[in-house]
Amino acid sequence: MELEKVLRTRRSIRSYKPDPVPREVVRGLLDQARWTPSWANSQCWQVYVVAGAALKRLKAAQRRSQGEGLPRPDFRMPDPAWPAALQAHRETLVQALNHARDLEPAGASAAMGDFFGAPCLLLLAVDARLIPDYACFDTGLFVQSLCLAAHDQGLGTCILAMAVRHPDLLRKLLPDAEGKAFVIGIALGYPEPEAPINNFDRPRAELDEFVTWV
Repeated sequence: MELEKVLRTRRSIRSYKPDPVPREVVRGLLDQARWTPSWANSQCWQVYVVAGAALKRLKAAQRRSQGEGLPRPDFRMPDPAWPAALQAHRETLVQALNHARDLEPAGASAAMGDFFGAPCLLLLAVDARLIPDYACFDTGLFVQSLCLAAHDQGLGTCILAMAVRHPDLLRKLLPDAEGKAFVIGIALGYPEPEAPINNFDRPRAELDEFVTWV
């Protein structure tokens, strides 16, 4: 696609086909995303690609962990007490999501805890010794690059804080994860093109709402 079309049409996908994403396709996306800029070219991100039987084990462990106390993410999650204008954007999304879910056939909407049925989950982590502000900023740049590259190739993504709410569990299940702090997850797969949950309008603020010309 043209870059402008990729930017304007990428969206969070919340219903996926069960088809697995071939490893070479995932490698290709990661190969593109590794050119993301970072502070002093430090390239601090670490990526865990979880699919197949490993993803099933992770989902089962996540479900079991729900009743074992409050989540303890490595990084602070967004505070719901946002300024009014930002809260209004969130409410618009929530209303659109609820309406789309009402249109779905029974059982068609996968739960967030199931990562919306995506056949692949990418978990982004950084060395826990790093200053979190820039480590998270750089990792966010990498996530954006990967999500745009995926959309360009007909794949869907959804960026999921839910996936890293229990990082101690991830450190137990994933190889070489000791000393890593988990930033965010990305569901990856082929979108269900007709699912209402993938097709509702998601408006964006006009420039005058957030741009100051000096």
